[in-house]
Amino acid sequence: MLKIDDYAYTSALRNVHPIEKVGFTFSFLLFTIMTKNLLIACLTFIVMSIGIVYAAKIPFVHYVKLLLLPSFFLISSLFAILFSIAPTNGESLNAIWNVKIGTWKIYISLYNVKQAYHLGGTVLASVSCLYFLILTTPLHQLMWVLQKIKLPILFIELVGLTYRFIFVLLDKMHEIYLAQSSRLGYQNYRVWISSIAQLIVSLFIKSIHSARELQIAIDSRGGDDRLYEVELSLKYNRLHCASIIFSMTGLLAITILT
Repeated sequence: MLKIDDYAYTSALRNVHPIEKVGFTFSFLLFTIMTKNLLIACLTFIVMSIGIVYAAKIPFVHYVKLLLLPSFFLISSLFAILFSIAPTNGESLNAIWNVKIGTWKIYISLYNVKQAYHLGGTVLASVSCLYFLILTTPLHQLMWVLQKIKLPILFIELVGLTYRFIFVLLDKMHEIYLAQSSRLGYQNYRVWISSIAQLIVSLFIKSIHSARELQIAIDSRGGDDRLYEVELSLKYNRLHCASIIFSMTGLLAITILT
């Protein structure tokens, strides 16, 4: 999480106008989700990956590592979709593989295979879109976009506070973990369970204290000031805007033709 925030502030696209990055990302994301077209999903994943690695200058190895976590959950979901269970005397439509276990059979159908690779393509493409946005857009630019689309101030401040407290809790968790490790707090399974429970309780208490301190700071200023009021001086790039329009036209054409 800390590395993602570092990349957002050091990427080669950090000075590109946030509206351009949001428009580019969501044009691909919306077409991917709405059409569920495998060709569009593959194109989206390739374009976003190239943008992350070559345009934003994010190291390829780190990008692959970021993809591993959602890929683990995706693979576990695909297994649930691929395999079907039915009684032995039941009908299995278009089964391309099956095995019998007692009075039941486990099989894979052609429909399940098609559903699995369509879902896998859509999920990977959507994840790559979100990674492109968060790896190239610092938090203050995202807050500025939320302000410009007239979202409620309460929602914007909750987003900012949630993001801030993620790093506070990660830092506290690291400190507690080091203290526990130095006292052999993870030497066996039973001690590991006890240490994890203590770590969770400590994080909960520290999060309450941090929230209380923040509330005191807000009240001391009258409680009416906005916590996140961002102004940007970035300019629009005509070439980027033309690229977004061209991308949307191309995606629309692919959707119609396929």
